Amino acid sequence: MLRGRHQRYDKLYLYSLNRKHPALHEISDEDFIGCWEEDDLAILFFHRPKRELVEEVARKFGLTLEDQAEVTYDEWGEGRKVGTLQVGPLTLRPLWQEGDGLRFDPGVVFGSGNHPTTRLCLSWIYRLWEEFGPFERAADLGCGAGLLSLLLTALGAEVLAVDFNPLCVALTEKNLRLNGLHHKATVVQEDVRKVLPLQAELVVANLFKGILLDLFGLPSFWTARHYLISGFSPSMEEELKAALWPKVELKGREEKDGWVIWHLENKMLKP
Repeated sequence: MLRGRHQRYDKLYLYSLNRKHPALHEISDEDFIGCWEEDDLAILFFHRPKRELVEEVARKFGLTLEDQAEVTYDEWGEGRKVGTLQVGPLTLRPLWQEGDGLRFDPGVVFGSGNHPTTRLCLSWIYRLWEEFGPFERAADLGCGAGLLSLLLTALGAEVLAVDFNPLCVALTEKNLRLNGLHHKATVVQEDVRKVLPLQAELVVANLFKGILLDLFGLPSFWTARHYLISGFSPSMEEELKAALWPKVELKGREEKDGWVIWHLENKMLKP
């Protein structure tokens, strides 16, 4: 996350450690961006080179520095630049861009606004809001940087935002607080499969295929009327369709840059 004198991202310095440790999220250094956890690994991000600091932290907690890299922020985002997002009448701007609207720190996590699935979810949230809303309660499963939660709370919903990665949870909380919307959301660090059943009218799940398949097989997942499902490619659609609960109906589909979003409706809850 951006802190101190840092107002935008440029170069990223990454240090991969062999194990996770809670203290890695609490490094007191103005150049520290955050700690990403992937399986059993921990990756530290900094704005400037910090090998000596990382080695000191590793020794202190019995960890091993396994790799390091230097990339630009655009390279980390697969060449997709983070910029202003327009969703209906609402504007979402990264912190370094001036102007009115909702402000966000995109961080170094998924869901920063530069990926097609995030843009698809933002667009379809507003589309459903106009057609079926307003929704009093919504769930954002795999909240990432929190942009979907930010839009949902700005539209008026009470939101449950869930992510397993602590860096995503911290960034979502920051972005909600930046806009004075933190009181409209509950942000939870947890496996999304463990927060069911959901008390929501709209569920947005932008997740990996394996997690979607697990959720599709749980009756406790199908308690909302509307679902926006994304995070998969066209080649994965048949397998996902075969796993759908029989009582949900595919009402809408859109593809963007090789990624897909579905709008599903629970036939049992239709008026």
